[in-house]
This record gives sequence, structure tokens and C-alpha cells, in this order.
Amino acid sequence: MAIIAPFKGFLYNKERIKDLSGVMAPPYDVISPEFQDELYKRHPQNIIKLILGKTNPGDKAGSDRYSRAAADFSEWQKQGVLSRDQRPALYAYFQSYAPKGGKETARKGFIGAVRLEELGKGSIHPHEKTLSGPKADRLSLMKACNANFSCIFAIYPEGKDAPHRGTRSESGSDAGARKEKTVNHLLDSAIKGEPVIDVTGDDGVRNRVWRIDDPASVKKITEAMKEKPLFIADGHHRYETALNYKKFMLEQTKNPTGEEPFNYVMMYFTSMNDDGLEIWPTHRVVHGIKGFAAAAFIEKCGEYFAVEDFPRAKKDEFLKKLSDNSREKTRFGVAIRGEDAYRVISLKDKSVMDSLFGDAIAEEHKTLDVSILHFLILNRILGISQESQEKQENLIYVKDTAGALKAVEEGSNQLVFLMNPTKVEDVQRVSEAGLLMPQKSTYFYPKLLSGLVINPLWD
Repeated sequence: MAIIAPFKGFLYNKERIKDLSGVMAPPYDVISPEFQDELYKRHPQNIIKLILGKTNPGDKAGSDRYSRAAADFSEWQKQGVLSRDQRPALYAYFQSYAPKGGKETARKGFIGAVRLEELGKGSIHPHEKTLSGPKADRLSLMKACNANFSCIFAIYPEGKDAPHRGTRSESGSDAGARKEKTVNHLLDSAIKGEPVIDVTGDDGVRNRVWRIDDPASVKKITEAMKEKPLFIADGHHRYETALNYKKFMLEQTKNPTGEEPFNYVMMYFTSMNDDGLEIWPTHRVVHGIKGFAAAAFIEKCGEYFAVEDFPRAKKDEFLKKLSDNSREKTRFGVAIRGEDAYRVISLKDKSVMDSLFGDAIAEEHKTLDVSILHFLILNRILGISQESQEKQENLIYVKDTAGALKAVEEGSNQLVFLMNPTKVEDVQRVSEAGLLMPQKSTYFYPKLLSGLVINPLWD
């Protein structure tokens, strides 16, 4: 059972910060060094100084970006730049955006504190592997500042018998419209007046936040969430860091009650069936394969995939073929350096993975596009070991299609695989089975803005 609680958040004080857009930032792990510089210049109290401070040549333990973040966090409280709410609250968080070629849509959710539990052993499930480096970095920040500066992003199902988001009825109408969205209705009923935050991020997404501190509304929302499993969409490293921080704090605490703030972590919750929830693909650029030969590679792929060629001049046809019927067919787009053609390769039959791998991999992985790519193509055909994949020794991950196709002509890059998006129901299916997907299997959109609410981990 998911235990979700309100908390007394720190918010930027609008009397001190007239333009809140100047102090917000994207999640720390998508910020380039160049954009970090820009955010530093944008405003002296930009959240970047807390979530991703700059390193200096003379940094050492106790005098580094973590200690500077702690000092800034403390000073901004003293200056009144950050103001703490007097009553525990949940924070309704709605994001509005217009997809390419589409009308504006909104994703509805809320921010609260969820009680920590071991992943996969209760109500909270992961779907991706984590690395030790980012967890050590985030733990150092938490120890220095004793706060959650960014939300973990979780999704939840709205009904066991409801059809999956994105399926369509026989009449062609969107089945998602028929699904219950109990929590969304409660949020709509709970929000009053104008939002306390209304800013548009650099990605063009409008972010609105309402404070919900009415005890009756808080109780209705948290009660409605109790029986729902939670699946981490983004923030696996931060969740595991919160578990490590809890362990660290328990060692420092005499007679713990179990209700100390460090037993909780700030999380954003949205429905898997929400009309504004999207998953974008992350493409794979491959480099450094010794003895790579394009003709031999395509021939080997032909044993398991139907291969269709498209002249470079027909890129639009190539991309349309890649996405056609992608919910039912496993397809990858392939571009090889120096070749005049793009290719779409389609798995000949679902039984291919079973015949090749048998019980060596889980059934859930045998029908998952990203797993088929990593197990069959990257490992079996190209010879990139699982360890090398996890260390990203031969792989570069690129979000946009144009950038991925351009990358294959640069440096030592040899070929690129264009992906279709992972389906949200696959995230649920793999997570519930206690399994993990390969890294960068999902890119949930829109990303959550950092700087909206801070969760202090003290009473």
C-alpha cells in the first residue's frame, strides 16, 4: 500500500522573485554544461545552484559544490527568497503543451511525499537499472542539504480492467476517454483560484501548480492512491539515493519512530491513462565495433528480420514505415555510415526470440522492442557485451531523430538504430514481473520542472 503524505514545502517567494521562470530549470540529468552556464547567468538564485552546482579546480570534501548548495539553500531561506508553507500540503501540478501538429493537451498530476520502501517488494516498482556514480553524487547532495530539490516521477494505473492508454475501440474512438480518472477528478475539485506558480519552461511547456492544504481534500486524494501500485518513470537514482539517505539518517537517530521526514521522498504522481502522458523513443548510435562490415551485418540481420531499403531521398517514407503498426510489430530504423540507403528491419516472427534464447531471458523481454535490440542485435549480432552496454562503451543515446541520423556521419560513429517509443503498458508489465529494462528505454514527456517545490527533510 502506497503511503502518501502532504508536506510543508519551500516555494520561491513571488514577492522577492518577480519572474519565476528565471529561477526554474529542467531535471539535473538533462542539463548540458553549456545550458548550466546559461542558467547560472539567468538569475543569481536559479535552482541550478542547488541541483547541479558548478565544480571548481580547488574543490575538496567540505568545500565543494555540495557545501555551496547547502550554503545557498540556507542563505535563500534567511533572505526570504524561499518561503516555507505553514501547513502540510499536496501540490497539484498540471503541464500543458501542444504536440507537433496537434492541439494543446494537459497532463494532470500532483506532488506529495511517499513513504520509502524497498523497490519491487511493495507498492513501488522500478523499470530501469541504476549506476553507482549518479547515486553517490545525489547522496552527497542530500547529506549536505537535507532536502529533496527535485521530484521523482511515478505513474499509476487507473483500473485493472480499463483498456491500456493508446488503444482504440472498434468505432475508432480513443478508449482512454472511457477510463476512470478518479484522482484527476479529485484534483480538479480541490484546486481553488489562480495557481501559485504559472511558468513556461524552455521546452515550451506551461507548468501550473496549486497548493492543496485543505485536510479533507488531502485525505480524499491520499486515500484514493493507497491501493495503486506506483511505477517509477524517472528518478530511479534519486529514489535509491533516498533509501541510502534514510539508512544513513537512521544510524544518526536515537529511538527512531519511523515517521521522521527522511522516511519519505518527494514524488510526482500521474495516471498511466492521462491524455497528456507521452513516452518518446531514445535512439542508439553505435561506434567502436572492430571489423564492422555493413554488408555482413545486414546479411546477418536478414536471418531474423525482413529488411526493406529506402533511398536517402525518401526519408519521410522510411520514417513512416518505421512507425506503421508499431504497437504490433517490432521494427527498427537503420542508417549505416557511408551507405546511400536507410533500412527498416522488422522481426519476422515473435518466436525468433524464444528459439534463440529459450529460458535465458524472461518472457517479458522477448516481446519488448528495446530488449530485442539489446539482446539480439547489439549483443548477439554486433558482439557488444551486456557489461559494455551498461558502461555505454559503444553506445551514444540521442533523443531526436534528426540528431541521431546526423550523428552517424560524425566522428567514429558507424550506425544508428532508430526506435519506436516503449509502450506505457510494457513499463507496467516488466516492472510487475520484477524485471528491469535496458538503460534509456523510456523518455517520459513532458519532463518535470525543477524549482517548483522543495521538500525539507526535517520537522
